[in-house]
Amino acid sequence: MKSGDFMADLRMEVLESGLSKRKIPILILDERYNLVMPDKDKTPQIRKLEAKVGNLLKKQGKVTNDIKEVKKIKARLLQDVVENMDSEGKEPARQKKMGKTQKLIQEAKTKLAELEDSELELPRALEEANRELLLEFIQVCYARMNANREDIGLLDKWINEMRVELKKKLVIKQEKETKNSNIYAYMHDLLGPGLIQMFDEADSESE
Repeated sequence: MKSGDFMADLRMEVLESGLSKRKIPILILDERYNLVMPDKDKTPQIRKLEAKVGNLLKKQGKVTNDIKEVKKIKARLLQDVVENMDSEGKEPARQKKMGKTQKLIQEAKTKLAELEDSELELPRALEEANRELLLEFIQVCYARMNANREDIGLLDKWINEMRVELKKKLVIKQEKETKNSNIYAYMHDLLGPGLIQMFDEADSESE
């Protein structure tokens, strides 16, 4: 293993250890995450991991709703059994219906157990997927910040060069303004206000 790879792995271990001690929000639901990582800036890997988190969120919501629905169905079936327990007669049709109801109750229990297992497992899977997204997000952000720093350095150099050039242009401008002022003042004194006004008007018309 190269020393650079070893250091990268070591940094990742330290990073993941630090993250395990923090409560990280679900990134795709975080307004600031979406501000820092707008759609146009997302890499294919970021999109893939966001989709994974999004699918787990949808699955979690569906499991929660399914548990509620199965519990309602189970409760109705149990109520049906209670209501028919005191009914007189042992008609085959009634016995068949009770047997079917008992079977449905058992199926509901099995389905409910599966859903509750998923309900317990999904938060861990969601947290893991969110952490994967976070680690990729951090790497993309640092790469982007480093690229921005290079651009900022180039822009600083250009701005400083432009400042020097601007100062030179300002000096030239001020010199030309001073020369024009001195020329005009001398001609005004030499020719007098009447004649200088005539020359001013003639000069304006020739422009």
